[in-house]
Amino acid sequence: MPLIKINPQFDELFRCSLQVRVADLNYGNHLGNDQILSYFHEGRVLWLNQHSLSEKDVGGCGLIMAATSIEYLAQAYLHQHLELTLGVRAVGKARFTIVYKLTEQQTEQTIALGETHMGCFDYQNQKPARAPQSFLAIFT
Repeated sequence: MPLIKINPQFDELFRCSLQVRVADLNYGNHLGNDQILSYFHEGRVLWLNQHSLSEKDVGGCGLIMAATSIEYLAQAYLHQHLELTLGVRAVGKARFTIVYKLTEQQTEQTIALGETHMGCFDYQNQKPARAPQSFLAIFT
């Protein structure tokens, strides 16, 4: 089975700093793979909040994750300062892909690349929804 390869080139829409906490470590004493997805989630929530949006409401509907891919490239350790950047690609009427790059701030070494394939969702009626134009506007 071929390894996942994520294209690291994307237009940056958001950047934030994160620090590896003791709770983020695994038994190998480095950043756990599950925490990387949590870091992506944290970045996504901060990005939305910057636009006064949330995963529950992006202008009339919420967001739902359909799939995720992560390419693990290096380890990160307790107290390291990391930088998360994200961008958006493959935008459709109701779906889009958020691309993430997690790097170590001091060395700029890439720790992980990731994608979350997101959809707009009407939680009240439990069905997919079209992406509001006001939401799509934050992609540029």
